Amino acid sequence: NPKTPKNDELNLRYIKIKLRQMEQIEQMTGLSAAQISRYSLMTGIAMVTFGFGQHYITCLLGVAYPVFMSFLALESDNESDDRQWLTYWVTFGVVQCVDNYAGFILHFIPFYYFLKMAFLVWLFHPATQGATFIYTNYIREQGLLAEAMMTKAASGLGESAELLKEKAMDQYDAVKDKVTGAKTE
Repeated sequence: NPKTPKNDELNLRYIKIKLRQMEQIEQMTGLSAAQISRYSLMTGIAMVTFGFGQHYITCLLGVAYPVFMSFLALESDNESDDRQWLTYWVTFGVVQCVDNYAGFILHFIPFYYFLKMAFLVWLFHPATQGATFIYTNYIREQGLLAEAMMTKAASGLGESAELLKEKAMDQYDAVKDKVTGAKTE
């Protein structure tokens, strides 16, 4: 079980180390953690808007923060956050598939990466729960249809495999009979 006192102690030690590192950065820059976060966010938005590293920044935003939050959700006792982040990853996967296959068209949209970045934040932000909305209203129904089709196809494959096996056994018996019949003549 990951919820042990030893793991809690390690997590607490890790958090303390990160807080000390953040304090060192605050001292070096003379800025508060909130200011550093705000300036980093504004810099990232400006870079995406003006086309500098836009693909990498949106990918980092869509993956890094959700990975960290998913880790925290797995370590917590609250199951609702587990569901939130699992729903995000399903939705993110669908968005990535659309982006990979239709990206050559989507990239002609002005400020595409800026819009994608805003959309990803909307998907994972706890206040909007956009991933839950997209999953509930669009993905879930299609996923259930796909599951039914795959189950039907799998059962059809099982029946076809059984027929194929029976035909193969009939052919085997026919060849066996010819071979053993030829030996007795």
